[in-house]
Amino acid sequence: MIVPSIDVMGGRAVQLVRGKTLEIDAGDPRPIAERFALAGEVAVIDLDAALGRGDNRALIRELLAIAPCRVGGGIRDAATAFEWLNAGARKVILGTAARPEVLERLPRDRVIAALDAVEGEVVVEGWTKRTGRDVASRMRELRELVGGFLVTFVEVEGTLGGLPLERASALVESAGSARVTFAGGVRRPEELAALDALGADGQVGMALYSGRMDLAAAITAPLRSDREDGLWPTVVEDVSGRTLGLVWSDEESVRTALEERRGVYRSRSRGLWRKGETSGATQELVRISLDCDRDALRFIVRQAGAGFCHTGAASCFDADGGSGFAFSDLEDRLRERLSGVESTGENSDSLTVRLAREPGLLTGKLVEEAAELAAARSADEAVAEFCDLFYFALTRLLEAGGSLERARSELGRRASRTRARPPREPGADRDSAHSAGERLPLRTADEVARLVRRRSREDGATEIAVGIVEDVRTRGAVAVRAHAERLGELGPDDPIVLSRGALDAALERLDASDRGVLERTADRIRRFAEAQLASAGELDVQVPGGRAGHSLLPVRAAGCYVPGGRFPLPSSALMTVIPARVAGVEHVWVASPRPTAHTLAAAAIAGADGLLAVGGAQGVAALAFGLDAAPAADVVVGPGNRFVTAAKRHVFGDVGIDMLAGPSELLVVVRGSFSPADVAADLIAQAEHDPAALPLASVESPEAAEAVREAVRVQLEDLPTRETAEVALARGGIVVVADEDRIVELVETVRPEHLHLAGSHGARLLGRLRAYGAVFLGEATSEVMGDYGAGPNHTLPTGGTAGFAEGLSVFSFLRRPTWLELSDTAGGYGRLVRDVVALARMEGLEGHARAAERRIPAVSEGAVGR
Repeated sequence: MIVPSIDVMGGRAVQLVRGKTLEIDAGDPRPIAERFALAGEVAVIDLDAALGRGDNRALIRELLAIAPCRVGGGIRDAATAFEWLNAGARKVILGTAARPEVLERLPRDRVIAALDAVEGEVVVEGWTKRTGRDVASRMRELRELVGGFLVTFVEVEGTLGGLPLERASALVESAGSARVTFAGGVRRPEELAALDALGADGQVGMALYSGRMDLAAAITAPLRSDREDGLWPTVVEDVSGRTLGLVWSDEESVRTALEERRGVYRSRSRGLWRKGETSGATQELVRISLDCDRDALRFIVRQAGAGFCHTGAASCFDADGGSGFAFSDLEDRLRERLSGVESTGENSDSLTVRLAREPGLLTGKLVEEAAELAAARSADEAVAEFCDLFYFALTRLLEAGGSLERARSELGRRASRTRARPPREPGADRDSAHSAGERLPLRTADEVARLVRRRSREDGATEIAVGIVEDVRTRGAVAVRAHAERLGELGPDDPIVLSRGALDAALERLDASDRGVLERTADRIRRFAEAQLASAGELDVQVPGGRAGHSLLPVRAAGCYVPGGRFPLPSSALMTVIPARVAGVEHVWVASPRPTAHTLAAAAIAGADGLLAVGGAQGVAALAFGLDAAPAADVVVGPGNRFVTAAKRHVFGDVGIDMLAGPSELLVVVRGSFSPADVAADLIAQAEHDPAALPLASVESPEAAEAVREAVRVQLEDLPTRETAEVALARGGIVVVADEDRIVELVETVRPEHLHLAGSHGARLLGRLRAYGAVFLGEATSEVMGDYGAGPNHTLPTGGTAGFAEGLSVFSFLRRPTWLELSDTAGGYGRLVRDVVALARMEGLEGHARAAERRIPAVSEGAVGR
């Protein structure tokens, strides 16, 4: 198909030959965009921005409101690309910026990589510099990152010399699933038809501006017909998307429609047919498009008058008396009534007329109906209140001069807004790496530090989680079940709440060997938690005038989240519930989606009161706000995915939380002699958690690094979780650093969740380090020992937060409120009161001062002066 092109320079539409010589100055681009928009997407290229001598941003933003545009020229980074996409560009065209690290941040389907070619070689810098790289290989490198390519044949650009079709055919295959648009030399509609047959498009400028190519012939070139008269069936739609009727077209009728910008068709009996010429039910042509089989057309029009059908109905498909309602019908009716009031001063009691005459009435109705919609509980209520609110909102829209078409356009622009994906970390391999180096790339210390700071809120997670949490806050158990069933966590008859009896029953059914493992692990976790509790105590200390201290009080209720996704984690049930029970929490409930028998048994062994068989944001909300027998929690703890983390962030303030945990991290620091196979095994163990896990290592020499990477390669060969581990290993890395001061600096900068000091001299570093979630000392102390219940907790701070946060423990469930008891006969009391009075007046709080002043002992010498 044709992609008309508008090259903008100095605010004018121009055509250059080979990008240098000005051949045509077509003037104001706006009317050109209006005409080209009838054919579909228009390529708008800012030549000034591309050449680094200013830009035409303001003008191009105007063109975006006129035509569906793909925008290029001067887009050199992801931020500028997003600026254009969010301004309304359908696609962006990137030239030298089409690099993996930029493209991976952009939505693939909305990015076109521009490749300028001279004799098959990519050229840059205004076509002046050869790169030594052929176009086909460059396309193969980028085709998984872009939705399309723009290939310009520089030798014939602007010359009308004809498109080199053989070269184009070979390049289409190299593009894979990305659609190619070819520019340079296109001069005849037949070339566009040939490109379309290849699955490609032709970008045309000079041929259109010079009059060499007719736009109607270009649009219809790919079409074919199986009829003797050669006509094409044409579906007519209005701008709201309603089908109006079926008519016929040929090249002449399309040409006339384009020239007059109206609905013009071919009548099989009367010849050329201008719709509405006698009835007044005319059509303004908005756009023409082709169907996928290239044997039919679609005209999008703005319909005027009574309607499309000769019966007077809006649509030929409504002529049988069907409702055929469209929002545009209500818009027309309201517009007619409102305009009648203005022109005739109609004295009517209709609500619409009253709304137009009484501005305060419309404002009040909008507020009233919005509140009623917000309070709706059932589907029927919500539908009724939505319709009421829509009626009044549409009245306001029309009264202000707006239209549904403009509103649809704005909603479309907002729907196409997009956000950057997280930057691709150096060395990450999008094609699932196949060599040891790619799986664990060498990195600098600065790169490693940036990787740990990557904790961005995942696109969409916060918005989705907040919506679910607020729904649960409003509708309670009904909302929890609805979201759980929607996400496949529950069937219609599955219970949400599993009582303590259900947990005990699961424990009784468990294999004795598995039960023994869970019970021994629980015992180790419990003993460590009890020792932690014993290390803390209540405080009672003498202060001037009396005594002060703090108490050690458990929260009343705790909610423990246990993941149940890719790998259900019964260990997390033990790690979260046991410290809560040791702390003395009265009510402890677990939430876990699709809980396995082992998770249920672990919850029973740990001492949970029951389990909510839901997860994600709805699980967090159920714990936070309470559900049936499970009371509202005072604190919600436990690891989870990005939706769990986003939900915990949102409920914080309603309840306490332990931390905002992200993907798991391990930094192995090797000093002295070590086993590369052991280090590799520990890194792989961390990597198999999650593709977003971060396995890192620090070694003292390049030879040591290579030994670890080779061991990783060998051990991955038969690993069942290899696919996940490989992705994480590509995200992670290994850094070579031998100087002890630099190693300390690395650890303190990274602040890892898990720090393993391996090798024969690793433990020497410990006294110099402070910022880590948990440390593991020596070859025998694999991080997995901490994961699986040696005693300390495995729920730890991530994302560099280990510099100020600590892991889950018995202290996560304890409060330390302070107390104070004074006596006016105790030593120092008088001096304390005088200082309090003076400090209160120093801050201007006279009420504070007087309240203290009343407590001055009677034996004191007079009142404190004011």
